[in-house]
Amino acid sequence: MHKYAPKAPLAEAADKLLRALLAALAGTAWFVYLWGVRLTAITAGVAMGGLIWLAARLLGKKRMLRKETQMRQMIGGELALSRLMMLSPKHAAFQAALWLAPKAPIQMQRALPWGVLGQWKGGTVLVRLIAQHESLPVNVQQIIKAVREAHDQEAQRCLLCVTAPVTREAVAYAEDLEMPIRIVTREELVALAGASSPATDDQLRRMAAGRRKRRSASEWLGEILSPGRARRYFWYGLGMAALALITRQWVYPLPALICLALYAGCKIRNWHKKEEIW
Repeated sequence: MHKYAPKAPLAEAADKLLRALLAALAGTAWFVYLWGVRLTAITAGVAMGGLIWLAARLLGKKRMLRKETQMRQMIGGELALSRLMMLSPKHAAFQAALWLAPKAPIQMQRALPWGVLGQWKGGTVLVRLIAQHESLPVNVQQIIKAVREAHDQEAQRCLLCVTAPVTREAVAYAEDLEMPIRIVTREELVALAGASSPATDDQLRRMAAGRRKRRSASEWLGEILSPGRARRYFWYGLGMAALALITRQWVYPLPALICLALYAGCKIRNWHKKEEIW
């Protein structure tokens, strides 16, 4: 679940500051273009930048609400799939068939090990579940086994739900089969499961409490000088330097130097790590 972790507070504050400065710079550049370099143009430009920033903030809040809903569904779906693999075969297959209900309203008739037999689109369909860890891709032999079970149950089609990636060869093999087989991928299962059971506040709090806290200075330094932050430091530094050249204000060169120094620190630390590996 680490991929759903939020940004660090320092990164959030830096992003907000950069957005405000870009809005002020855009407004100032517009009025300087109209009126020339004068105090009234700079004042009007800063005011216009403030309006742009407020409008962007309101739009950002709406986007954040949408993103929060999507994130709750994604996290809830991931948690549901983790619980699914711990269930008994019949229970797990029945749960997967219930998740498919909004997309495929199947009239379930009989529960099978790792499958459910039912009626859909005027024919018999087998909902077959392959529940395994995402590090183990679904191969061609597993597709053959699922299709053989569908033939044994005299089903006209098969819905194959997988909790792991499917190899390219297995996808090509499924497309060439005479029996219509629809592979419901892991991503689709996560979306369907999350739509029916999004993550609750208690689950999010437990996830946040389970994250390891950084306490030592070396860990904080490793986070600040992470190689993934180098590009962001570089562009922040260039933006501050550009503002210093345009506005001739003394407040911009210092943060520009700090950002460029952090960029250099990231590169040096990354180089030292490579040297230690060898």
